[in-house]
Amino acid sequence: MPTPNAPTSAFHPLCELFPLMEADDLQKLADDIKVNGQQEPITLFEGKVLDGRNRYKACELLRIKPNFTDYTGKDPRAFVVSMNIRRRHLSAEQKRDLIAKLLKADPAKSDRQIAEVAKADHKTVSAVRADVEQRGEIPHVETRTDSAGRSQPAKKGKRKSGAKSEKEKITYQKVVNAKTALNAYGVLEEHLLDALRDVKEKSDFSQADDCARRTIEKLEECLGEMQPEEEEKEAA
Repeated sequence: MPTPNAPTSAFHPLCELFPLMEADDLQKLADDIKVNGQQEPITLFEGKVLDGRNRYKACELLRIKPNFTDYTGKDPRAFVVSMNIRRRHLSAEQKRDLIAKLLKADPAKSDRQIAEVAKADHKTVSAVRADVEQRGEIPHVETRTDSAGRSQPAKKGKRKSGAKSEKEKITYQKVVNAKTALNAYGVLEEHLLDALRDVKEKSDFSQADDCARRTIEKLEECLGEMQPEEEEKEAA
């Protein structure tokens, strides 16, 4: 466990995701600790300071021994980001710098995963990714890992634009039995997916996401209305 006189090497590399306080702010923190004590312990991971460099340095200024606690979670990087995001008001430049560091640490993570950790918009992450890829600071990856741990293509294939031909119009057999009912549903389902892709292509993903969620809610509501009553089930 580090001591108040430990060298800078006692800091875990993940600490560098966020900048240190300026000298004036560090002195204010030391003054506060002198009056009110160290309110939050410094978190250690792998024997090094994971979170709390500023508190550590403030205690050094005061020549007092800091209070420590051990990190027991599974994602130390996400922990550091979470603890610091809620404490600090990052400028747009600092937020982009944080995103770049997270991308460099794991380029295979999806833009939405990075955005969730950094508390940023996924479009901002996409723009930063394009910038650091162009500068050669991270490799271009063909697949990325989503929040469920699944590998997904980095870029989705685009359909050819243009007016739909006569064959692409919604046509299906008159519904007279189970087979024609399933045929009708299958045709409408394909056209619904086409329409959803059009929304994303002509607008943006968030609009398409809203449309899809509304449709899901309506489908669930419809299924709920179609669900047989308990009495009918027992009678059957």
